[in-house]
Amino acid sequence: MAISARNQLNVAITEVKTGEVNSLVTAKLKGGEILKATVTTDSEKNLGLKAGLEAVFLFKASSVIVSCDESLKLSATNQIKGVVKSVVDGSVNSEVIIDANGDEISAIITKESAKKLALKAGDKATAIIKATNIIVGVR
Repeated sequence: MAISARNQLNVAITEVKTGEVNSLVTAKLKGGEILKATVTTDSEKNLGLKAGLEAVFLFKASSVIVSCDESLKLSATNQIKGVVKSVVDGSVNSEVIIDANGDEISAIITKESAKKLALKAGDKATAIIKATNIIVGVR
C-alpha cells in the first residue's frame, strides 16, 4: 500500500495499556527512542496489538512541531531529540528533516517559523508529536 504520510517509522511495540475507550501503545524506534500512540480500544483489538509485535507508526509531517528549546516543558508525550539533517525552504513552508539516531522525522513548518528558529543542518532539535496524531499499522 502506498500512502502520502511522510513519516512511516518501523517500531517494536513494548507495551499496550487498554482503556475503556482508548489504548496507549508504547513502542521503540530502532535508535532506542520511545514513541507512544493513542488508538481506540477497538483498533487495538482488531490489529492484535501486543508487546513484541512489529508495527509502523504513521503521521503527517504537518503534525510535527519543531523546537530548539531544550528547557521547554510540554504536555506532549512524544518529544524525540535529534539533529537537523536538512531544511528546504519553499515559498510558504519549510521542510525540516530531523535525524533521531537513524530514524528520520519529516516536519512541515511555516517558512517564517524556520527563519525565527534559524534552523540549519547540524542544529539540535526536538520533534514533538501528539500521541493522538499517530496511526498504527501492522503487516
